Amino acid sequence: MEKITARQLAMAYTGVFLGAGFVSGQELWQFFACFGPIGLLGFWGTAALFFYVNYANLRLIQVTGVEDMGRLMTWGKVNLLRSVVTFLQCLLLFGVTIIMIAGAASLLNQLLGIPPWIAGLGFTVLVSLIALLGLQGLVAVFSMLVPATTVVAVILAAAALIRGDFQFAAPNGGVSPLMPNWVVGFVTYAAYNLFGTISVLVPTAKLMEGEKTVRRGLGLGSGLLILLAWSIIAAMAVFPAVGLAELPMARLAGDLHPVLEAGYGILMGMGMFSACLAAITAVVNQIALRWRKAAVHHKPFTTILLLAAYGLSLLGFGNLIGVVYPVFGYASIPFLICLVRNWRKVRKTGSL
Repeated sequence: MEKITARQLAMAYTGVFLGAGFVSGQELWQFFACFGPIGLLGFWGTAALFFYVNYANLRLIQVTGVEDMGRLMTWGKVNLLRSVVTFLQCLLLFGVTIIMIAGAASLLNQLLGIPPWIAGLGFTVLVSLIALLGLQGLVAVFSMLVPATTVVAVILAAAALIRGDFQFAAPNGGVSPLMPNWVVGFVTYAAYNLFGTISVLVPTAKLMEGEKTVRRGLGLGSGLLILLAWSIIAAMAVFPAVGLAELPMARLAGDLHPVLEAGYGILMGMGMFSACLAAITAVVNQIALRWRKAAVHHKPFTTILLLAAYGLSLLGFGNLIGVVYPVFGYASIPFLICLVRNWRKVRKTGSL
């Protein structure tokens, strides 16, 4: 398999966070923008945590050769605890897969009038075809999605800031009682995102040339994430009324120009596609490390999981953002601390 460059790592690293919650603005509203301009500072803290923990994770894999996240994210040799970590990660990522399929079905029904069950099935088949291409297919999707998302988000933000005379509205306060202030918001946002997505980049570690590629790739990706997040947070901080909508940035795009609403809807669909693809790829990879049959029969296993996710998605488009995501955020903090401790130990001793 071809080596992964710093630019490809940056696209993959940025892309794993661009799910429907991020692109629609709903996550960034609840965790950052509702607190006003200070939310911009909060995302700096999130980006720093993203960089450091992902750097520790990728370097830990490169140095030790261990890819089992249950082992990397626990301290000591408690096999049951390692299994629990892997199970929780796979559960969260499989849940994201279900939600993205349901969300895409709803979006396609809204934009094109396609019956949800047909739209969801078509979306699932498309994700399955790309997933079977493996890591290279994932990197290719992110390499197209990230630049397009960045350009559109910056344009929308510029239009919103100009329309609002660069006047930030008064903060609304926390949306969820689980996130009473911006500090808790950025910590929990970073924690649950890291817990859910850190395993997505695991296969890339062995395909990069040492520490320099990791540092450059994550640095470029962090810059893109900050640019994207700041654009969306600033736009919503100027027009906080859009935070009441289920899809804040789609609402803002529609207020600015009707054509932009449809265009941003397409962009959200791409975000759902990338999130679904990244999630199912990570789930299959982690299960295959523990179950040999899943590794041997990789393609049919991936297809079966996606069909199961499609079946569950027919139950409807659930809302994981306000409650479940913060809970996973709080629960994952000890495991993320263990990951960093393991990296510090390996730096000193050369082994776990």
